[in-house]
Amino acid sequence: MSPEERQIARLMFKEKIHKAIGFEFEHLFAEVMEYSRPTFRKIRPYGNQGDGGNDGYESEHGRYFQVFSPKEPSDSQSNAIKKVAEDFKDKLIPHWQNICEVKEYFFVFNDKYHGSFLELEKQLSEIKQNNRLKAASVFCAKDLEQEFMRLDDEYIIMIVGNVPNTESIQALDYSVLGEVIKHIIDSRPEYVKIGRPIAPDFEEKIVFNGLLQMGHFLRSKEIEAWQIDDYFSKNSNFAKQTLRDCLANYYNESLEQISPVETESLNDLRFIFILNRIAPNTGKNSHDRLRKDAALVIMAKYFESCDIFEEPQNATT
Repeated sequence: MSPEERQIARLMFKEKIHKAIGFEFEHLFAEVMEYSRPTFRKIRPYGNQGDGGNDGYESEHGRYFQVFSPKEPSDSQSNAIKKVAEDFKDKLIPHWQNICEVKEYFFVFNDKYHGSFLELEKQLSEIKQNNRLKAASVFCAKDLEQEFMRLDDEYIIMIVGNVPNTESIQALDYSVLGEVIKHIIDSRPEYVKIGRPIAPDFEEKIVFNGLLQMGHFLRSKEIEAWQIDDYFSKNSNFAKQTLRDCLANYYNESLEQISPVETESLNDLRFIFILNRIAPNTGKNSHDRLRKDAALVIMAKYFESCDIFEEPQNATT
């Protein structure tokens, strides 16, 4: 698969995650894990004992997985806390400890990309300490996506079906970039979250790159870059690497398209080039304004991490 096709497959998988509840999600989890980890064994419920709190395990590591997939994760936090405590103590340990010592315990929570929450993390930390486990943590949707994206193409197709031809869906934005922009627009609070002060090296980089006109956009949007971190905390590393590659490629394009000339605004022009590549104008003013605003947050994030424009200490004249 091409990178574009794998991105479409990823979005198809995310759609399955959002739709799946109960047994449907258990089946999806087991299918991915069986393809991803050859030593993983799915456990089917049996009689009154059920699965003994074990939806699948890797016996070589003493690693157990218990699945919980409510319809609405945010409305089921108390149920999740209760289930993780009761299933480990009253089911997993009594039924499985003598079969295969429990060394690692993962609570597979279909959070639908909302993330985990404090009390659940606290409960698992207590289980780890009280039972002297090597690991006890939440296994979220992003972790299952991570397993999925490592699969060979044939297994990806077996799980999500054939990937649409990219030429037939050009009007739709299937890029990670578009997904991040949507996340920023949808998650922006009514007030601006306080970020850290502008670091001296951030300011130094603005000056070094001669961003005389556009530097103030980077300064104002740098405090909103936490929204990118929030997105990455809920998505796989595939999305993180794809977005970094995309921004780096746009910067390289700007170097080729806007050649050095005797002008003080050279890098300001490159800045605008990248901005328009991230969020091109569509003629819909309100829509374009929101996307441009989100694009500036992305540029501030990747300017800071040195994926776009030159770092003073490494740059050559």
